[in-house]
Amino acid sequence: MPSQPHTTPHLPTRALSKPLARRLLSDVAQHAQQWRVTQLINSALTLADEPSLVLDLPCAVDGFWPLLSSSDSRVVIAANADAEHLTEALTRALTGLHSAFTSRVHALQSSVFAIELDANAVDCIFCMHCLHQVDDPLRRMALLQEFNRVTRDSVIISVWVDGNLEALGHKQRDGQIYPRRQIEREFIAAGFTITGHRDFIPGLAMLRLYVLHKRG
Repeated sequence: MPSQPHTTPHLPTRALSKPLARRLLSDVAQHAQQWRVTQLINSALTLADEPSLVLDLPCAVDGFWPLLSSSDSRVVIAANADAEHLTEALTRALTGLHSAFTSRVHALQSSVFAIELDANAVDCIFCMHCLHQVDDPLRRMALLQEFNRVTRDSVIISVWVDGNLEALGHKQRDGQIYPRRQIEREFIAAGFTITGHRDFIPGLAMLRLYVLHKRG
């Protein structure tokens, strides 16, 4: 068979290369963000003394359960007030995973303000991307006090805080940014001590994870 003639590889035009570059940069940024969030959560779980029973409330559609259940001895209760959201989250997160993992994740339909569990029911409450949506101080205190009732030990909670470059350009309608001293006073008033915090990017990003322990 005669050999094929040599051809010069087709190079994408500038019009095509810009969207491709943007997609590649977006993918890199997404992977970097996921890596950093994983690092923060693992560090927070260590500060929370590696809890055995964790309530993820409100659980996200993409779910943190593979990460939360990285310890073979940890059980996760995935909770959300919206039954449809909860079903979608479980389906997306658990599809294709080993039964040894899925057997340690349990669903619970529940509001953050009235958790369908007894007092001191879990070791830790894990709460991501919720508090910045609660701008009423009374509702925020009600949420924190409900967390204090249900956890027997700790809470890992994300907050948007001031004192960084991202907060300077943030539009308030997108969510509540808290002065750090204010939100820390509220944690203490709700019956917690602050064990520590982890910033997504110190000085740049407004996302902060606090690790709280229940007093007494």
